[in-house]
Amino acid sequence: MKVETRQRVKGIMEAWVESQAPKLRRLNINTIRRGYPFHQLIFSPESLLAARQERTIVTSMGSELYPRLAETLARDRFQEVVREHTTAGELNEAACNMIEQIVTELREPGRQGDRRLPDRVAELDAILNLRDGEPAQRLVIADLYVGDYTDGPLFVELKTPLPNLDIAAESKKKMLYFLAIKDRQNVAGAKAFIGLTYNPFVTRANYSHSFTKRIMDMEREVLIGSELWDYLGGPGAYNELLELVSEINPP
Repeated sequence: MKVETRQRVKGIMEAWVESQAPKLRRLNINTIRRGYPFHQLIFSPESLLAARQERTIVTSMGSELYPRLAETLARDRFQEVVREHTTAGELNEAACNMIEQIVTELREPGRQGDRRLPDRVAELDAILNLRDGEPAQRLVIADLYVGDYTDGPLFVELKTPLPNLDIAAESKKKMLYFLAIKDRQNVAGAKAFIGLTYNPFVTRANYSHSFTKRIMDMEREVLIGSELWDYLGGPGAYNELLELVSEINPP
């Protein structure tokens, strides 16, 4: 990570922490205890306050902190880096219908062997081999887009590591539409991932969130924790992020 990038990243973290302080100061332990009276059977007042603080800031992390950090890390290496980037293009009706069908079938519960399993290669083969039907304009918005990423444009959905079924399915649909649009535009090397900003399971092998695994091809479509940050910022970017985190004083 370049020196100036480290300074920007640290500045983003410090500014975000400072912005959260007023929200945390508004929390009152007596009000929390009245609102969650039975939690006192198990949790200390300090634990109740900490849990409520986490719920207060986690949304802000997802909508403000992580996207800004991801953009800044990507800009350390690339020029065409855009948040909330729109990709538009034409797809024929049959290909669109196949994308919708794939995502619908992945959403359906069922025993192993009785339902569709995620497979990026097979899914794209099924979509891209269909050329029937009238052309239709489609567009998708990436949480983060890197147009000049190595070998081809990069589409990333930035999500927390435990997305619900609707979020996982919508991200999958957007990724397939992006790749299909780029294929029709004869753009080589396009890539699309859901980027999970941290990993509460610590290792990829232990990651076991059911909705992600039901919808996503874990090996080809998912970047978890350190994988995401290193993919954007280069090898070692995640460790550098953690170093900067340790330098920030909490509010």
